[in-house]
Amino acid sequence: MIAHLALALSLTTPPPDNWFGSDKLKHFFMAAFTQTVAYSALQAARVRHDQAVAGAWAVTATVSIAKEIHDRRSYGLFSVRDLVWDAAGAGAATLLIARSVRTTDATGQSAEAAQAVRIPPGAPLLSGVARNPILAEQVLSYSAPRR
Repeated sequence: MIAHLALALSLTTPPPDNWFGSDKLKHFFMAAFTQTVAYSALQAARVRHDQAVAGAWAVTATVSIAKEIHDRRSYGLFSVRDLVWDAAGAGAATLLIARSVRTTDATGQSAEAAQAVRIPPGAPLLSGVARNPILAEQVLSYSAPRR
């Protein structure tokens, strides 16, 4: 009788939720993937960077919480530790996104491009010659072949 009771209790007790369990890495990378896909989709829809990041966070949080609600209904375990790993993955993706975004100035030119073609302030006044005249002639004189 005691053996049956012990077996029944062991089957109803949820498995231990370790901080470094086997599924935590999956949570990290799936949240990072969700964050980047949501950000990319919002950027493709021409949403500004800051709004796309906020929207991606909302999508990732919704997916993560929905997954934990599903786990609670299916397995009886809602894991806050899984949500912590989800947030860490989304945060890592946000850092990567922030490091890879090109910013533009008021003219719509990227900061890297503006820095590459920096012209000294007095150069247009001192020279009546266009910048890169050879390149301009090559581009203007090139005619596309007819088909």
